[in-house]
Amino acid sequence: MNTHKLFMAIAEAFMIYGLIIVGYGILAIHVTKTWFGDWHVDRYLPWLTLDVFMMISFALSFFGFIVWRYLKYIEEAK
Repeated sequence: MNTHKLFMAIAEAFMIYGLIIVGYGILAIHVTKTWFGDWHVDRYLPWLTLDVFMMISFALSFFGFIVWRYLKYIEEAK
């Protein structure tokens, strides 16, 4: 198994799905016009509200983008 391609796929998935969640959160907040996003995402995790979930997702997508670019750079340098 090629671990380089596996890590590239994981980083790309973090990047894409993280931005999809951020887009969903922005859309949900603007459609309902709450402007806070303090909805609970899961009842078993009371600290996980929509705005916190969006921030975590954006951070994961940013981290995924950095890793993806680094792995792409390494692949091109070979």
